[in-house]
Amino acid sequence: MNQRKQQKMYKLLALDIDGTLTNDDKVIPAETVDAIIKLQKRGCKIVLASGRSEYGLMHLAKELKLSEYGGYLMSFNGGRITECSRSKIIYDVPLSLEEAKNIYLTAVEYGVGILGYEKNCLVSGNGIDKYQEDDAWACRMQLKAVDNFPDYFSVPFNKCLLTGDPERMKDVVIPVREKYGDRLSITMSEPFFIDIMPNGVDKGTAMKNLSELTGIEREEIVCVGDGRNDLSMIEYAGLGVAMGNAHPDVIEKADYVTDSNNDNGVLKVINKFF
Repeated sequence: MNQRKQQKMYKLLALDIDGTLTNDDKVIPAETVDAIIKLQKRGCKIVLASGRSEYGLMHLAKELKLSEYGGYLMSFNGGRITECSRSKIIYDVPLSLEEAKNIYLTAVEYGVGILGYEKNCLVSGNGIDKYQEDDAWACRMQLKAVDNFPDYFSVPFNKCLLTGDPERMKDVVIPVREKYGDRLSITMSEPFFIDIMPNGVDKGTAMKNLSELTGIEREEIVCVGDGRNDLSMIEYAGLGVAMGNAHPDVIEKADYVTDSNNDNGVLKVINKFF
């Protein structure tokens, strides 16, 4: 673990959701909700940075009053940024429908699930599995299966999500990276998910763009996460924080390691650094 960087006045707190802000029951602890609202009242900006869709973050944004205090949603692993106070998309990098079709064929080839996205719905193209059901429940979104996934969508969306048993996905991610790694951004947000976005899309790049849009300097940003898809923003931040339950790669790169998501790790960060 790197030595913690010199503390200064932080102006923005970016939080991953699953495994970070929420506990294993997908709930934000009440004490953490209160602390985040108080932090916003003091002028700090809050960013929810997740692999989830924008819609899948809205109930959490409402709970944390992000619209009232000018917070942001960074959805699809940084593929989209929404300014909550105006419900306005200020940064958006969609995946081409042609690439989505190619990824679908890869999912069929390797016998894994695939999800695409409509506003409030997860669209499954190769059979619904328990991982998709759990994701739909956590995001409070509908889940529907379609037989014509390659031709179903008329509007580009931001990410394809491959789903399956962790042991299987560990094997599948290798050929997926070999096939698409030179032109698409690939990460594993969970052991049972392979996230595929347009080239150059990740949380760190989106955080850099948000920094430029808001005028908040890199050194004034704290990013907290647990998964490998959080690495880029943790490395970008003035202070990068790993959860106690984080992937070993994340812990190695972080400036500070807090408690786990089931032990109010985010609250500890707020109390210590803000």
